[in-house]
Amino acid sequence: VKKQADIIILMDVSGSMLDEDKIGQARQAAEVFLNIMESNNRIGLTVFNSGVDERIALDNVESNRTEMRLTIQNLRADGGTALFDALYRVVTELNAEEAEDRIRAVVVLSDGEDTESDRATLNDVIAAIEASRDSLNPVIVIPVAYGSNADTRTLGSIARASNTTVQSGDPSNIGRVLEIIGSYF
Repeated sequence: VKKQADIIILMDVSGSMLDEDKIGQARQAAEVFLNIMESNNRIGLTVFNSGVDERIALDNVESNRTEMRLTIQNLRADGGTALFDALYRVVTELNAEEAEDRIRAVVVLSDGEDTESDRATLNDVIAAIEASRDSLNPVIVIPVAYGSNADTRTLGSIARASNTTVQSGDPSNIGRVLEIIGSYF
């Protein structure tokens, strides 16, 4: 029996996501992920470029599906990349929620290079992830790296803190990668 899950899709909408149509690939991946989510899960969407913006608050998949689909389709890329600020904020918010008996996860769709964070560092993000490690339902962060120039070293550090691995997001495999990730929820 699967546990119900609270999942935040954290999407990079910075200017670097225009290269190699990474933003188009990330939009497509987020939609695939949304389509395979079971209705008893809760899902939300936060995007980041130079700043962090919660676009859709965590709520039941059925309540959010239509709005998320429209929001994802209309995402445009520009600005810098505040990856650490975004991850720190989302992980800290999930840590503050009552863990109940639900899986708590963040699926990060990014090329991984932070150029704009002014509130958090990589070490802050790792500490926030590790803060829930001993809880019954720790926050799991699953980075999906986009592009041939993705900063897999940074994304790998984030994944290791969460006992996950970086997944490669390229057009040939991203649908399957997210199906596998989604099957855990």
